[in-house]
Amino acid sequence: MAIMAWQEACQLDTSLRSLDHFFSTPPEYAQTLTGGLTNRCWKVKTHSSDCFVWRPSTHITKALSISRFHEQQILSLIKDTGIAPKPVYLNEYGLLVEWIEGEPLTDDLPFDSLLKTLAKIHNFDITKVPTVPFNYTARVDHYWMLLREELQLDQYRDLYQQWRNVPSLDNTIHSLCHFDLAGYNMVKHSEGHKVIDWEYACVSDPRLDLAITIGVTNEKPLESVYRYCQFRGIESVDDWVNGVMAWKPRAEVMAMLWYLLAYQLKGQERYLTEAQTLGDLLVSQSDQA
Repeated sequence: MAIMAWQEACQLDTSLRSLDHFFSTPPEYAQTLTGGLTNRCWKVKTHSSDCFVWRPSTHITKALSISRFHEQQILSLIKDTGIAPKPVYLNEYGLLVEWIEGEPLTDDLPFDSLLKTLAKIHNFDITKVPTVPFNYTARVDHYWMLLREELQLDQYRDLYQQWRNVPSLDNTIHSLCHFDLAGYNMVKHSEGHKVIDWEYACVSDPRLDLAITIGVTNEKPLESVYRYCQFRGIESVDDWVNGVMAWKPRAEVMAMLWYLLAYQLKGQERYLTEAQTLGDLLVSQSDQA
């Protein structure tokens, strides 16, 4: 993470200049933040020692279907829960949120603690969420259509076409979902664990959200679903197991297409490697079915 004077940072990322009207005096410094795959974010410190995170809007966020306006709406809705950073300022160039001081929970976070946090998010009241539910098919179609022809290999096309429709489940469930909850998006704070990076948050089937978390943490699906249902007092465990297992390959296809698009946008080989790994995993799972 590089720390630099405010004017130097503004030369590197011109979106920071849009904050000149927000701050009464130019901040002391800006610091690049690591860890995010989507876009470069900045820690901004003022001369009064107040700290914020600047989350810019760019062609990359647009391509990946990220809306800072939507993110601000979600954060405004849950600002009194104490689980997420509060939104501070929004303009066409990005979103400024409060800085959460603490240690990242990348290594020492028990999975039960992660599941409890996910369950807490899923229990939030969504009646005031000013947004339509997440459209899975529209999202994977969007990712696929943006891919250049040389990335639309037969293996990826077959998997995309096989899993582009939502699963046929007996009951419809909607809740607030984070869509990228793992230790790398949680902070150990004096007031408890905080969740950051809500740019993919939406109203959706929580079983898809649970499938995403199980996938990124490489935990065992059945045991994870049983533990999650225990934390939420859910008795219809079989419905949740069936739902998570139905969403699991779709979550993996969505992630595969995301990595392909991220590779196209940023040119980093690690994204292509991740996409290939997920594609091979999905093929092997289909062969075993």
